[in-house]
Amino acid sequence: MPRKKRIWYKDAAFHVMGRGNRRKAIFKEAEDYHLFLALIKAVKKRYPFEVHAYCLMSNHFHMEISTGETPLWKIMQPVMNHYARTFNQKYGFSGHLFESRYTSCLIEDDRYFLEVSRYIHLNPVKAMMVREPASYEYSSYSNYISDNTDRSDDLLSTRKILGAFHGDQRDQYRMFVEGKISHAEQELLIQKEIGEDEYWLPW
Repeated sequence: MPRKKRIWYKDAAFHVMGRGNRRKAIFKEAEDYHLFLALIKAVKKRYPFEVHAYCLMSNHFHMEISTGETPLWKIMQPVMNHYARTFNQKYGFSGHLFESRYTSCLIEDDRYFLEVSRYIHLNPVKAMMVREPASYEYSSYSNYISDNTDRSDDLLSTRKILGAFHGDQRDQYRMFVEGKISHAEQELLIQKEIGEDEYWLPW
């Protein structure tokens, strides 16, 4: 049987999601979340790409990535494979940790790029895990709204998203994410494209 050809979109942006097999947890304690982020940082030292937003939920994760010259699979495959091996060894599990390979959706315009970041940062609120997105620890949202430190570090790049706003960019982004204006149509489109529904919310 011929091998399925990978499609490589050069200099592209993607919404990426990975799910736990049978809706099971892929993160059990703080160390697990930190390991996953550390693996992304390690891959970034090998290949040039940018992470614009992320949210690690207990049984799945979301990321917004610009790949640059690097095919998306070269970023995700080592992260997920290494993480799955370490997780299984730590907890004495065997078999597949993730449901399948990651799901990815190409982001083709700047407005949709912003909507995806909003969707990612509101994921814990939609799951009723927190009331405010900044209260969720394993998300990049606080990196966007905090004035205390330079949050564009070796993991996250805030430049493109904040650059879409004028004046106080952090406050403008906070209003975009947390404001009362309905984004229901965009959220439904994102959910449909990424294949997420209420059945994938954490138990």
